[in-house]
Amino acid sequence: MKNLMKFGCLATVMAMSLTGVAHGQVIGSYDNFDVFNDTGVEAEGFEIDIEDISPGDLTREFPSNFGGTLWVNRYGLPTVTAYDWTSNTPDAAHSYDAGHKGVLVTWAATNQNGAWVAQFGGNQSGLGTAGNGTPYNPKPTLTAGDSCWWWGQGAAYPTSGCDHFGVSFAAGVTRGKMTYHWQVPDATNTVLVNAKLEASIPASPVLAVAAPAPNVPPVVVAVAHAPADAGGDPNVPQEIEPQFGDAYWLKVTTTYSPNRAVLENLQLHVLKQAKGTRTISWKLLQRPPGVGANAGAAEREDNENDQFPNAKAVQVTKQYQYFKFAGAYDSETHEALCDSFYGSQAAALAAGATVQVACQNKAGNDAPFTRTYWTIDPGPGTAVQVKGGNLGTYLGAHINAYNVN
Repeated sequence: MKNLMKFGCLATVMAMSLTGVAHGQVIGSYDNFDVFNDTGVEAEGFEIDIEDISPGDLTREFPSNFGGTLWVNRYGLPTVTAYDWTSNTPDAAHSYDAGHKGVLVTWAATNQNGAWVAQFGGNQSGLGTAGNGTPYNPKPTLTAGDSCWWWGQGAAYPTSGCDHFGVSFAAGVTRGKMTYHWQVPDATNTVLVNAKLEASIPASPVLAVAAPAPNVPPVVVAVAHAPADAGGDPNVPQEIEPQFGDAYWLKVTTTYSPNRAVLENLQLHVLKQAKGTRTISWKLLQRPPGVGANAGAAEREDNENDQFPNAKAVQVTKQYQYFKFAGAYDSETHEALCDSFYGSQAAALAAGATVQVACQNKAGNDAPFTRTYWTIDPGPGTAVQVKGGNLGTYLGAHINAYNVN
């Protein structure tokens, strides 16, 4: 995908080069995405923290790929700042970077006489005024199919409460952990600081390509991880209170096509009309604590091997839609509880305190439960009512496409 990013909720094209029966090679790396502001206040910027790289490893910071047309979002180009915490102590906001070098990529408004002004916040472009900050959106909905910027949402962009960000890496670069934060004014309204919690949409899935056998269609391996923050706040040491991270529902729509992927088509409303073999799967993502009684517990992740169905299929497109887990959590460990559903409090109590994190349907596949139910909290052993099911608020989407030459 690399420098080609142009449209879509994480518009991505990965080119895989197959010469004869040689191994497939992924060209470049990526991270372009829509994300909603769920901080509770208007955000005035956004930060991507990337460990273990240098500024020279970046080849694009959205929207640099548009040349002089930088008004496609309210913030314009970000600043790229290198840091080195291998021998010094990091600032409090980036304590989780201790022992690492890296870069901060920051899209932000500037303070002008007490007011936050985004570079293109006053831009109208025939579609209204963008606004100087990203509004808080308490009830995010699925985007109309484009990413959160002028050319995606049009007149809806200024008030949508979401924005589009992303970077690209040079071929062969191995990056470290990526952390996302909205930026909000401090108590003095003079400096932007990271919002307490990480931005809610996880990083785009990790990708690999299995070496194809002669005359056998290739296999794309995509692994979607839960957010890196354990217990919701990366600044709370897990040694104090080991907890699971927040849980997320991930809906993955996979489509194979005999046509090569075109960036301009990586939009939800276009993909809905696309012809080809399509599958839909659900997965509950949750990161376990790295210390304490749950040390070594397996992370719940989405790990899919996409075997191309036939030699004519040259494109696989994967749409990742993230939703909050709205079900019950273990009151002591913060582990998601959604395996055993009961129609009443009495039935739940009669069943006993045996609950596992499975979130499966009768066929044994991960699937959200969308009706009100009761479950058991094994911590205090009490029955917990979950109204409306455990599929929560929509957070955002990544769309990745892979071409095989």
